[in-house]
Amino acid sequence: MKLYVGFIVAFLFSACSTTYPAVTEYKINVDTNKRQQIVSSCKNESLKVAQVFVAAPLMQKEMHYVVGKYQEGRFNQSAWAQSPNRALTDAIVQRLQKEHIFATVESYKSFSSAKYTLESSVHEFTQYFSEDEKVSHAVVDITFTLIDNATAKIIATKEIRKTEATKEATAKSGVEALNELLTQTLREASIWLAGSCQ
Repeated sequence: MKLYVGFIVAFLFSACSTTYPAVTEYKINVDTNKRQQIVSSCKNESLKVAQVFVAAPLMQKEMHYVVGKYQEGRFNQSAWAQSPNRALTDAIVQRLQKEHIFATVESYKSFSSAKYTLESSVHEFTQYFSEDEKVSHAVVDITFTLIDNATAKIIATKEIRKTEATKEATAKSGVEALNELLTQTLREASIWLAGSCQ
């Protein structure tokens, strides 16, 4: 009986001491220092940024990728520090606040009212690998829609799609490329927004 109990205790200790590989977390981070002088028709207006619309995988911290045309996978040792749907929304708010296109820019969490709402539909925020997984590229594809809150009518809409090869076929290089593409996308969206107010 003592031998049996001793075996159980030894088994439990061995199970508790199992070492798992560390998971590296990556941030979605827009470079807000890359700014330009923008002449805006929205200077006296207020904007509320709605939470972005995303597919189910971008609502989780797990990092997904695509191999070839049809195969989807998930990185085992890499994850997002924050779910992309939240991080992307925050990135849009921060970028637009820095650009000073509108008098005020608030997130959907704010109780304040605004003249316009910006909706963003993320079609792709993905790293693609070749069939042999030796090379990869990143794709960011977002449609932006500006809505007049008084009439609930769409004022303007614009889809921006950008692609960039990664330096290496790794999750880290994929994140770097996605962040650069997102920075470019939001810069272009800012210029479009500046001329969209009526």
